[in-house]
Amino acid sequence: MKNSNEKVYRKSVRKIAQGRAIYTFDKIIGKSKNFVSIVEYAKKISDSTSTVLITGESGTGKEVFAQAIHNSSSRRDKVFIAVNCGAIPSNLIESELLGYEEGAFTGAKKGGNAGKFEMAHGGTIFLDEIGEMSLETQVRLLRVIEEGVVSRVGGSKQIPVDVRIIAATNKDLQEEVNKGSFRKDLFYRLNVIPLGLPPLRERKEDIPILVDYYMARISKKLNKKKFNIDNRVMKKFLEYEWPGNIRELENVIELIVNTEKIPDYILKIHKTSVVAKNKAAESYINFESMKLEDVEKNHIIKVLKTFSGNISLAAKAMGIGRNTLYRKMEKYHIECSKMEL
Repeated sequence: MKNSNEKVYRKSVRKIAQGRAIYTFDKIIGKSKNFVSIVEYAKKISDSTSTVLITGESGTGKEVFAQAIHNSSSRRDKVFIAVNCGAIPSNLIESELLGYEEGAFTGAKKGGNAGKFEMAHGGTIFLDEIGEMSLETQVRLLRVIEEGVVSRVGGSKQIPVDVRIIAATNKDLQEEVNKGSFRKDLFYRLNVIPLGLPPLRERKEDIPILVDYYMARISKKLNKKKFNIDNRVMKKFLEYEWPGNIRELENVIELIVNTEKIPDYILKIHKTSVVAKNKAAESYINFESMKLEDVEKNHIIKVLKTFSGNISLAAKAMGIGRNTLYRKMEKYHIECSKMEL
């Protein structure tokens, strides 16, 4: 079972090439006033040892900002280790972060193994989806932050580590604290420097330049011609809410480059009649009052219907993995058999 879990983890966790951060602030695209001020704020807090908590919806660029912060700090020449806490099986998370000693568990490597904190010594560790971490593991993480040492699973030796921690979540951790699923003391330790990233629907003036950027990059990567996004289509892009944010936009552009076709669910968001525009306005008001989970559920159903229940195409369009989509479908009790057009 352990080997199976490790394979799942290796496939799921995002790897940074040889422990390097590749993004810098000059690679972050956006000109809207609010977004530019956020970038400037992130630059100011870069060269520090204080922990940073990046919050924002999925697909808003939290890891991009984490890498840029690292590359603007005095640790830029040191290692950057990214860990997706939500992708690691619960029985492996502690040994992955803290390491383990020989004989700590069945199948443990001879001589033991260093954890991600030891590997990140002198540099930065990025803990993505920190809100998915179990309470037990949160206790171990809190100790690392407070004492600057790690103890490998199955061992008692205290190993000093000098690591800057950048954590990220798409959850409201204050709400998780109130529910008892996230430790208050850990929240305050992580939230020393808060950095909130806006959803794409709040920076719509950036959509045209993001479309141009991804169209050029993806068409070059795939050795395909650029697809012309005319004013009519761009208007639809600006009307669409982009619940999957920049990641969804990137994947929609890749889909367009491959198929030379705009997804129907984007083209059909509004009708042109005055009556329909009024209805659209009403829908927007309802959208504002809906819970985020309801918005996400409705969006998933809409995209699945567009692709006749094809999980791979729907996940690609939304900018998420197949396994993530399956989990969300299970969470919202969405059945694929009911997605036929």
